[in-house]
Amino acid sequence: MTKAELHELVDQLPDDAVDGASLLLKRVAAHQLDPAQAWVWSEEWQRKLSASLEDLQTGRLKTYDSGEEFLEAL
Repeated sequence: MTKAELHELVDQLPDDAVDGASLLLKRVAAHQLDPAQAWVWSEEWQRKLSASLEDLQTGRLKTYDSGEEFLEAL
């Protein structure tokens, strides 16, 4: 993506998304976030993260008493 394309994208943001987007961009510009980790913000990974949070909230999880027990379950 070019900076010009980014400007176009910013112009398309809904008003209620501007604050969140600006916080993220400010942190990247200040080198507080690693741009190499941007994949976590992709639609695919946001869906996966949402699904895993839903699993946690609804109790769909398994705990293990040891690392060995976990490895055996794999």
